[in-house]
Amino acid sequence: MRIPNVLSTRFRGFRIVNLLGLTVLLVIALGSYALKTLAGAQDAGGVAIDDRILQEQRRIRMLRAEVSRLGGPARVADLSRRYLNLAPLDPGHEITPDALPAIAARDNAPATALNQAVAP
Repeated sequence: MRIPNVLSTRFRGFRIVNLLGLTVLLVIALGSYALKTLAGAQDAGGVAIDDRILQEQRRIRMLRAEVSRLGGPARVADLSRRYLNLAPLDPGHEITPDALPAIAARDNAPATALNQAVAP
């Protein structure tokens, strides 16, 4: 068969070239539709992952806020008073660094007196 014969040959009233062109056109259209659908499905999966990431970030922020609330100084002080019978130090118990030698001498005095009383 020669090329001019293929171009002019008819099949049920249509030229073969027109049928081949229509077939190629349909294959391209269906292929692009399938690829577009597949890409849309993959994009929807990406959106779902982005939504999960945002939800997890919100949850992390909420948990951090709860940790800061639960670990606040006022709450810890209240719990230590309630369950451990602990309280903040009384300011009368605080001393200055200059008073430390006098306290050390006072604490050592009974020990030396006790050692002298025990010695034969």
